[in-house]
Amino acid sequence: MQGATISPVLWSALGLLYALALLPVTAFARGRAMSALVFLVLAAGVFVAAILFAHFAVDIDPPKLSTEFIIVFAAPIAALAAALAVWGGEGLLAKAAPLIERLVRGLGRVSIVLVLAMAAIQFSAVILRYVFGVNLIAVQESVTYLHGAVFLLAGGYALLTDDHVRVDIFYRDAGPRKKAVVDLAGFYLLLAPFCFVALWAAVPYVANSWAVREGSVEQSGIKGVYLLKTLIPIYLTLLLLAGAALAARAAAILRKSG
Repeated sequence: MQGATISPVLWSALGLLYALALLPVTAFARGRAMSALVFLVLAAGVFVAAILFAHFAVDIDPPKLSTEFIIVFAAPIAALAAALAVWGGEGLLAKAAPLIERLVRGLGRVSIVLVLAMAAIQFSAVILRYVFGVNLIAVQESVTYLHGAVFLLAGGYALLTDDHVRVDIFYRDAGPRKKAVVDLAGFYLLLAPFCFVALWAAVPYVANSWAVREGSVEQSGIKGVYLLKTLIPIYLTLLLLAGAALAARAAAILRKSG
């Protein structure tokens, strides 16, 4: 991903996601000023490590560190650091985590409505085709669109409600503290890196689709493939936010038990 191809709004959004992903760690800091300091040190350290990784890794281009990039990417990080200085790690997490959970759960419930719509449209397509002999490509494609939307919008919700597939031979019998350690480590070592790398690849992929207003290969199909592809970064964002909310829960458990 070339930095010059991304708008300032997208860089700022990525900066906000980056800041929110680091927020749960601040729960372990003592005092408001220390929370802000720990957050800024982590934000700078992890960013430098990510740039070095991108520089030496295959097929990943680090962003161009222009003045514009630094300002728009760092602005939400600085704003969150200021909020930490006012409320502290625990206080800010207590305010932010419920909001994130409500957002993810709300969009997850939207997928329930989409499932009903998908079933109704599929039923209508069958009736049209086998009873009236009418075959509408757009109707068939709309089922595919809705199926993709259901899966992608519900991903974060399923993570938040622990409905994803999990190998829990050891996890299910562990105590709350050990589960919290696993959840926190899993977020920072697996989920968060995956989401950011996938976003890194998905944003230009979706931007290219928007640039040409990509549509169906069928003449009578839906001219909105670019809208369907937009759900990919939305899915990754919801997954990252859900993971951050779970990491905040885990951090709270570890802080109380420690």
